[in-house]
Amino acid sequence: MAGPGLVFVLSIVGPRDLVANSVAGSEYGYALIWLLAVAILARIAILESSARYVIVTGESLVAGCAKAGRWLVWMMFFIPFIKRFITGMVQLSLLGAAGHLLYPLDSPYSASIWAVGSWGMAFALLYMGRYTLLEKTSQPIAFLLIGSLTLAAFLSRPDWGAALKGAVLPSVPDAPSLYGSALVILSVAVGAIGSIGNVKYAALVHEKGWRGLEHLRSQRKDLVVSSIGMFIMLALVQVAAAGALHPLGIQVGEVEDLVPVFSQVLGEAGRVILALGIWFVVFTSVTGSSTAYALMLSDIYHRFLRPSDAIREQDQGRGAAYLPAFRPLLIIFATLPLMVLFTDWKPVPLLMVTAIVAAVLLPATIVVLLRLTTDRRFMGEHTNGWLVNATLVFAAITSLYLGYESILETFQ
Repeated sequence: MAGPGLVFVLSIVGPRDLVANSVAGSEYGYALIWLLAVAILARIAILESSARYVIVTGESLVAGCAKAGRWLVWMMFFIPFIKRFITGMVQLSLLGAAGHLLYPLDSPYSASIWAVGSWGMAFALLYMGRYTLLEKTSQPIAFLLIGSLTLAAFLSRPDWGAALKGAVLPSVPDAPSLYGSALVILSVAVGAIGSIGNVKYAALVHEKGWRGLEHLRSQRKDLVVSSIGMFIMLALVQVAAAGALHPLGIQVGEVEDLVPVFSQVLGEAGRVILALGIWFVVFTSVTGSSTAYALMLSDIYHRFLRPSDAIREQDQGRGAAYLPAFRPLLIIFATLPLMVLFTDWKPVPLLMVTAIVAAVLLPATIVVLLRLTTDRRFMGEHTNGWLVNATLVFAAITSLYLGYESILETFQ
């Protein structure tokens, strides 16, 4: 049975990861696969700490973060709106491009029709099914997704020996890049390690009802298995790009380039397989992110912005998906990004640069998490160990350094 870990992974492996890992593979071959493993290990430490807080204390992470200051609550409320707006527009573009390539409609608006149809299907699933249905559908979708990405990687005829070397032997490429090597490295790392979006996992754990020490083992197993799945997905994207695009010197300049460029190299079978893979990646990212953010923001809204008696039922185990604000938030997340259909906006450069913003927000998130999970008043004997603390500090420092280098490289 799938758990919140798989739902979370499917929600975060989205457009930015497709773009960042395709750019990494097309420009640097297999050289950055190792970075995925390191970043995901750091992410496991972040997610395990936040989930442990929920399980040990029985309260949502949002309620815990309020102890560090209301400024953090406001940040956690407004930043997701900006993130959903930007990533939602990219998701619409990719859903349309993948659907059109899979089955072109007899219309000049084929891609737009596919985008709106797919978007509407995702919204209906969320609005009617809430978290429970999303969890039930996540496991078969994950199998289909990994299967399609695996086939795409094999069709690209990669050098598997070089891919293995890239996974176990760290190296930092210094070759020229369309975006700059520091920004590419940062985008891959931030995509795998995450930023403020990591609080979504704690919201999903809370919604699952895992509140009590008897759930710790199940939560950790769920997190490790889903994180391995995440590494496989992102590594396969890099392998496919390294095998198909890197030998030809093809660069990914726009989000719509991903599908036609890959299909041109991989042939008819590759066209179908990759289009399906990209469609599944984006569709699950839409459903998972919208659900997790709506859960988190509903909690904030009814707990702090407009206190409601409904929050008591949520604290007693009913779940944030039944709070009055949940469905209105889904409607907002579904409608705002539709403006991309009426513009000629090209979001890939901005999507890459948002990694810099994420790199700045990540250390702030880690500092708050350290404060909560090292305090014996909240955690008792279940505070962080030294290895977890060291990993969190390392992730924060590395994120700041890469963000600084990317800023210098971007604005030189």
